[in-house]
Amino acid sequence: MQTKPYELIAAKTFMLEKINDIYLASREQLFKSGIYQWDDQYPNKEYFQECIDDKTLYVLTREKEILGHVVLNEWEAEEWSTISWTGKNPYIIHSLMIDPSVQGRGLGTEFLKLCEKKGAEKGYDSIRLDAYSGNSRAIKLYKKLGYEEKGSIYFRSKPEGHQEYICFEKIF
Repeated sequence: MQTKPYELIAAKTFMLEKINDIYLASREQLFKSGIYQWDDQYPNKEYFQECIDDKTLYVLTREKEILGHVVLNEWEAEEWSTISWTGKNPYIIHSLMIDPSVQGRGLGTEFLKLCEKKGAEKGYDSIRLDAYSGNSRAIKLYKKLGYEEKGSIYFRSKPEGHQEYICFEKIF
């Protein structure tokens, strides 16, 4: 029997507990690796609910199992204003995470390709994101998929020594 393809679908409120569970597990895994990019303030369950209400939170699924989630919208952090972007109509990736129990199986690649496809279908010309400079796995994935490093920014709200983020862009 053939396995169904991955899908990127709009999140619904009934999915909130699973979405939050994936976030908590992802955050814990990152903490164990010395990566402090997320905390109790961002993201959090209330943020995810707001994004569901705004129809900007999407879940990666396969055969109805939620494997990860991402926020896709047009909001850019104020810190990004110093970056020389190429695209004129970007789709922005925020809070992309994959359930740690299914990581290491190529889901990141599938997930990003689906985000790119959704952006192109909605008429955007590029996709942007930032990644904590100490998250070497994420940075390697973005570069492998053709995301161009556009420069670094600093989030003063992050813990000392964990403030540098690298901005990436991919043109469609």
